Amino acid sequence: MRKALIAVAVATSGAAFAHDGGVEGAHEYISILPTYEIPDEGRTGKRNGEGISVIYGHGISDHFGIEINAKASLFETGPGRGTDFYNYGGTVDLVYTFNDRNGAALIHPFILGGVGGVYNDLVPDRLDSGSLVYGGGVGFVTKGLYHGIRLRLEGRYLKDELGPGYEDVRASFGIEIPLGRVVERTIVAPAATETKVVEVIKEVPRPFVDTDGDTVSDDLDKCPDTPKGLKVDAEGCVIPDQIIELKGVTFEFNKSRLTPNAETVLDTVVKAFIGQPSLKVEIGGHTDTKGSDAYNLKLSNARAASVRSYLVSQGAKPEQLTAVGYGESKLLINPETSDDDRELNRRVEFKVIGR
Repeated sequence: MRKALIAVAVATSGAAFAHDGGVEGAHEYISILPTYEIPDEGRTGKRNGEGISVIYGHGISDHFGIEINAKASLFETGPGRGTDFYNYGGTVDLVYTFNDRNGAALIHPFILGGVGGVYNDLVPDRLDSGSLVYGGGVGFVTKGLYHGIRLRLEGRYLKDELGPGYEDVRASFGIEIPLGRVVERTIVAPAATETKVVEVIKEVPRPFVDTDGDTVSDDLDKCPDTPKGLKVDAEGCVIPDQIIELKGVTFEFNKSRLTPNAETVLDTVVKAFIGQPSLKVEIGGHTDTKGSDAYNLKLSNARAASVRSYLVSQGAKPEQLTAVGYGESKLLINPETSDDDRELNRRVEFKVIGR
């Protein structure tokens, strides 16, 4: 990290400004809650129904609020029992939230209780009647998830004073939509005339640069230009006892002379030996199974030595490199069944033996 020193002159002449983190309108909301109804068995004989609630809420404080709940319910009467039972109305509820409703908690549990009225649409119509209703419930809302919209889950018990009185239960799940805008309020207060210089030390992050692609940034890499494919430690230095194949290092047919493409590949590899003088590598030459064992061993030795000779000519130290021919003794594909198998077996490998 780079440190930048920033000098800030603060003039406190006549007024001081502070932010109280207040919220304008965040204590007002509308909830839309589809409901599952479990009506009193005495209503229709069938304890099944559905409905919807639309709630307007207003926060009195961080914990208390008032809600106006308008609801409509349909209670099933079952096959052969005529028209379903409709119930419309609403309540005014006092809500207590156990933590700050606008705080950072993921879940805000609450309890509520209230009173209101409903209109019961019955069959026959002469039985239609309004009645007093009251009850309470528990539930929770989540923190604001998207543009302040919350999820809301609640359960309620309601006592309807129609006729002999009915006890209904309802479960609701839906959303709560905030009203108004979230605004940080500014308080302006008198202050003495004074000029101060405040020094702020700011940490400026360095951009991540990894030239050799070993996942260690250049400013921490003590071993630059690591060949691709080799694992390194936290300081960017190669971990010993690794073996990688030098892809693209090829030779003329049945010879140890490097192709131009192979020299291009080795030109990128030699930088590691120049930048890391302590790096020591065994160059292993391998052949396929065509030809005798003795011929293949001789050819692999010559090819490994050719790679070593080229790297030394480009700046690597002789003591950093050892050339070994393995012939066909370490085949990757055995038995070989195609030209592709033989091509895979013909290869040059680096084995890290020290650093």
